Amino acid sequence: MDYVKSTNCGYCHGKKREAQSWALESISKKMEGKGYSNNCSLSNGIVDEMSLKEYEDQIKDGWRRSGTYMYKPDLLRSCCRQYTIRTNYDMFVNNGHFTHNTRKTLRKFYNKFNNPSCGNSKSLLETYLTRDRGDDFYTVLLPNTFSMDKYELYKKYQIHVHNDEEDDVNEEGFWRFLCDDPFKEDVGPIDWLSINREWSSISLDNYKDDDKFENLKKLRGPIHECYIINGELAAISVLDILPDGISSVYFIWDPKHANLGLGTISALREIVMTQILNKSYYYLGFFIPDCSKMVYKGKYGGEIRNFTKMKTPKWVSLETAMKCESFKEGRFAVFDNEGKDVAEDMYGVDIKDNDKSLVIVNKPCLFPKPRVVPC
Repeated sequence: MDYVKSTNCGYCHGKKREAQSWALESISKKMEGKGYSNNCSLSNGIVDEMSLKEYEDQIKDGWRRSGTYMYKPDLLRSCCRQYTIRTNYDMFVNNGHFTHNTRKTLRKFYNKFNNPSCGNSKSLLETYLTRDRGDDFYTVLLPNTFSMDKYELYKKYQIHVHNDEEDDVNEEGFWRFLCDDPFKEDVGPIDWLSINREWSSISLDNYKDDDKFENLKKLRGPIHECYIINGELAAISVLDILPDGISSVYFIWDPKHANLGLGTISALREIVMTQILNKSYYYLGFFIPDCSKMVYKGKYGGEIRNFTKMKTPKWVSLETAMKCESFKEGRFAVFDNEGKDVAEDMYGVDIKDNDKSLVIVNKPCLFPKPRVVPC
């Protein structure tokens, strides 16, 4: 296992004020006037093979993967706090997150492709199972293999949406990022033809029939869900189908469809997919409360991983977390059973300590040594 330091944060780009870059108020005060800013991102990274169950357990403990590279952000020493966030159908629908604007986006999308009407239904599940099949728009479930049409879409997306330089986007990078995975020993042969026959025939009347969709509901491993619009590959949702959850890895779309709200559409569809495949949770990656690029995940509700030394609660509702001002401002927060932030009590430093409490992690950055590292 390696402890990796990056001097270039892809979220705040080192632009945070010095006082706000530190995880806790006590650390910020400790570092005041010392001329150091915590403008880096740190993670524990390993490259390894593992089972889907092992990876699902690691996701619950704050890990993510990029290809075969595993990483867990250090919430105390990073400039941006990254919390694992998950939701499911009940959390999204029953807690009031399926809003008028979200319904409008969904309705507008399906209307554009003349997909079957579902009348005045207000149910997300009913809307999806009634309207998600048509000639002009449908999706296909495919293995996470390399193909030139996938790569060309990825290249277009990275250049036009993320402003990557053309020379920085290449086939090997695409393969390592979105096609390679550590689950090769754990994923057996998959009958993709049967999977897609079942996928295309699922409906409101039959989706609970496990026998009818035996292949689909046994699907495990990394997949590419390919969005087909007017006969062309328009988007790819890279997903890990885990034993008890679905993890969103990455989503790419053709910039010419920017007006369709495909990011929202994909998240809604995957929340429903989690329900259809009898999974407990949909993992959206990391939530960063003070990052405009990541805070959108909060509109799907759910809960965040809580790094407490106590046995519970290991997960805290996002609604509870967002009531905490220090959390919203980007500080590291840990919640007790009553929803109180106890991060300072658990991980804070004594600002009266002398400078021996500072340890050099990697010159020229100094970091106060915490009493406990969250794990």
